[in-house]
Amino acid sequence: MRVLVSILIVLGFAAGLSAQETEPEEMTQPTYLQPALLTSVGQSADVQILKALGMRAGVNMFYQPQANGDSLFDCRTLLLVAGGSSKGLGAAKIDPKKEMKRVKGLIKAAKKAEIPILVYHIGGDARRGALSDPFNELAAEAGEQLIVVAGGDEDGFFIKIAEKSKAEYISIEKQFDVIEVLKRQFGIE
Repeated sequence: MRVLVSILIVLGFAAGLSAQETEPEEMTQPTYLQPALLTSVGQSADVQILKALGMRAGVNMFYQPQANGDSLFDCRTLLLVAGGSSKGLGAAKIDPKKEMKRVKGLIKAAKKAEIPILVYHIGGDARRGALSDPFNELAAEAGEQLIVVAGGDEDGFFIKIAEKSKAEYISIEKQFDVIEVLKRQFGIE
């Protein structure tokens, strides 16, 4: 997997693209501000995992499963967890088109308010495919940092988006590594 990602990076730079893949311990700072608003892009349960890891990291975040532009009132950083789930969408009684519309509005409002957007794809290969990838693309194109767990980007989907949007691409081996990433993002000792 690392070899594939390294090859994609070399090919990207050779093509004049400029994504920066970094290890969690080599992340660039800025330090993002709290509180952070956490929501899913595609209603997958991965957002609950990030919520638990965020609490463990000590990040002051509030979770809103149906966050929209009006939810940003006290938000200093927006955390998007990318990955679609037919079960999650069904439980929320939302069709994929309505979810896309909600997230587009949220992203637009965050950009207008100059709130930084961080994107996490922690579901690996299980959160890729026909249902998930439109959600993944929407979120990834908006993020200034993309944090992607191993197995979720073997085809270079996310790194290509990072190259195009000049986002920082952070590859992690397992979901638990998000704790250290969050600590670095928010300047938590």
